[in-house]
Amino acid sequence: MIELIDKTKCCGCTACYSACPEKCILMEQDLEGFVYPVADKSRCIECEACEKVCPFNNLGGETKKNTICAAVQYKDENKRAASTAGGVFSLIADYFLDNGGIVYAVGYENMVVSHKKCVDKNNLQEFRGSKYVQSSLNDVFCQIRMLLKKEQTVLFVGTPCQVHGLKNFVGDMENLYTIDLLCLGVSSPALFAEWITYLNHKYKCSVENVQFRNKHYGYATPNVRVVFENGKSMDQKYDTRVHANLFFRHYNVRPSCYECEFREVPRVSDFTIGDFTDIGTINKSMDDDKGTTKLWVHSEKGKELLSKIEKFATVYYIETNSANTIGGPKKQIKRPENREDFFNDVANLSYEKLIYKWEPRSFKGELVGFLRPILNKMPGKTAIFKFIRRRKLNKYNRTVKEINKTNQ
Repeated sequence: MIELIDKTKCCGCTACYSACPEKCILMEQDLEGFVYPVADKSRCIECEACEKVCPFNNLGGETKKNTICAAVQYKDENKRAASTAGGVFSLIADYFLDNGGIVYAVGYENMVVSHKKCVDKNNLQEFRGSKYVQSSLNDVFCQIRMLLKKEQTVLFVGTPCQVHGLKNFVGDMENLYTIDLLCLGVSSPALFAEWITYLNHKYKCSVENVQFRNKHYGYATPNVRVVFENGKSMDQKYDTRVHANLFFRHYNVRPSCYECEFREVPRVSDFTIGDFTDIGTINKSMDDDKGTTKLWVHSEKGKELLSKIEKFATVYYIETNSANTIGGPKKQIKRPENREDFFNDVANLSYEKLIYKWEPRSFKGELVGFLRPILNKMPGKTAIFKFIRRRKLNKYNRTVKEINKTNQ
């Protein structure tokens, strides 16, 4: 029976909840807003199904894979522009939906970040782009298993730990295709909900969509766009950035994400996708500030699928690739020393007081918000934003190196 003692050893993937034949496991939200399994011991039959599917107990993955790596840009420029990077999710999902497949990816359900079923590529828009919030899975794993048993082809897109959990739950099914992400962690759904409520009240209109990596100001630097039901949108304001800023400062991140067990192990997915922020060092012609995806293809069926769809994309294959360390070291983000204090304040302060204390308005932030629309109109904006992107990437790489050096 699943008995949670250490919260760093649970990613909330729902595999155990889905596998329990007696339905005696519930996913319950803790005080930080993350879900964990809670088992009713009186109903447990000790079949150990939950332990067998837990990704922490079964990391899976072969010791080595003949992975190929490529830089990819979808030729459909509208879909690439709406994507976080180069549009590879849309490229693969379009193919599945055109050929009768079903896609499960992350969208919004009444502004709750959720895994949802998609059967029409005209509805893919909400699934594009980064969400930075842990998704609600509910009974998605069970839905997928049922579809697979009916010989339906399914594409699932999620974090590496979610893909591990799903694969452990359904087994090795040829009609299941999976994409996992170069993930830097997930933020608290409860805090995301508080942020949405704060925006709804302050602007007297309900939020309809949040685009965490909107490309209005180019690909180089993130811009959070909030879209309201009245059609108005808001960019580069303190209120639009605050949740993402807390995430990038790693306060509202799930405990298991600070040292991810699923970054370095050989991937069990068919594809891994992430931002190719340093594409200019590999292929300057693709560095157009509109987004490029770094794509790893791990399985033979993944390679076969890529061969069918690459005509719809610009694909540049990369020879040098360390297939066993895709995503880099386990420690990509540093756990803040005062994280416990932060969540104590989450429990005791209003959301407005919380953000003013932990993410206060700053002169630098206000200045950036003022200058970015101006820079966006300048002839040399692409060069400026590329320079900013390189600086951010170099700083990030130095930070990761320092974290892993300190924790050796």
